[in-house]
Amino acid sequence: ALAASARPPNRQPRLSRVALAALTASRSSMPREFRPAVDVMHRVDGLGVEQRSGSVLVLNTGGTMGMTRDKSGLLAPQKGFLTQKINEMPELKETGMPTAVVLEFDLLQDSADFDPSDWALIATKIEENYYKYDGFVVVMGTDTMAYTASAMSFMLENLGKPVIFTGSQIPFSAVYNDARGNLIMSIMLAARGDFPEVGIFFDGHLLRANRAIKQHSFSLDAFQSPNMAPLATVGVNIETNTNLGLPQPKGAFRACKSLEANIIVIRLIPGFLDESVQAVVQDAPNCKAIVLEVYGTGNIPNKRRTLLKTLVKAHKRGILVVAVTQCVTGSVVLDQYAVGEAMRQAGVVSAGDMTLEATVTKLSYLFAKPSLTAASIATLLTVPLRGEVSPPERFGERVTGYGQLSKSRL
Repeated sequence: ALAASARPPNRQPRLSRVALAALTASRSSMPREFRPAVDVMHRVDGLGVEQRSGSVLVLNTGGTMGMTRDKSGLLAPQKGFLTQKINEMPELKETGMPTAVVLEFDLLQDSADFDPSDWALIATKIEENYYKYDGFVVVMGTDTMAYTASAMSFMLENLGKPVIFTGSQIPFSAVYNDARGNLIMSIMLAARGDFPEVGIFFDGHLLRANRAIKQHSFSLDAFQSPNMAPLATVGVNIETNTNLGLPQPKGAFRACKSLEANIIVIRLIPGFLDESVQAVVQDAPNCKAIVLEVYGTGNIPNKRRTLLKTLVKAHKRGILVVAVTQCVTGSVVLDQYAVGEAMRQAGVVSAGDMTLEATVTKLSYLFAKPSLTAASIATLLTVPLRGEVSPPERFGERVTGYGQLSKSRL
């Protein structure tokens, strides 16, 4: 039976600060009592798999997976192509496999063109169909997948079902491709329901969406999770780290479709002109936050001290300044060096071990909450709402889980 028969339509109001705080407690990725492993997947014979059947809605937004060569030999999206391929796949016709229904967007676009309005459209489609399906797969381009999936992890409040983003580096239309495997496993994992959260599945790894980054423009292993182990790894076996996943939420599901776009990202480089930051502070009156990509654990050039003074001015003007590390792995710890402590005294907030993608989308989500002040947002930034950041005492470690590993046979 579908969830719609057991759960009433969603009527939850916009979250207040108190409710948001309660949500952080209910969806924390902190250690908790071990949950038993889910039912076992058995060996694949190349065509099917014995597993719990279910229904999955596949949202096709565009991207390489559904592209074909045009007359000039260039890859371009083709309406209906991916839907036809999915409907023809023999793997999905095997006994016990989930039912996959495709919803193709009117505009199939390159992910480089995605913006918050596109994120809101995806959230809307999931909300409209939430009680009809056991899980969701979102097909899109890889360039901004980490941003889109991170945003979705915050926008989908009290999410109790898997939402898995996937795509491919080689289109389905090519003889050799990674599209088929990525799509099949995404549908299977979405139907199983092991992880009621937003993830990215690519090249045999299911990653928490707000912990993932795109690491390669050509390799099939396009995504990685630098500060957290995969939720699941697919090889001869499926290895699921069930205790690394988020718990089932306690509240009713709802989709937040309002985001704040006035957030600026500045990456520091040697010889960086402090006047550039000054111009942002002075000439961007609607700016809500500045995300500063700093060196190492939280260092900035301080010989002239003009940058630090500008950060103080930004804080006084109500602009939240957040420091993220330029390093792929690790975190920002502002009390380790004198210059970092000076930044903290200037009002700069550490993003901890969050990715740039998670930091930007989390800020966009929080600033859209009218009940939250800049001070409360600064506090919530270091609180794991969806498992996107580690507690301070674990900064510098790679989160690998809190319980035993569940190994399932393919």
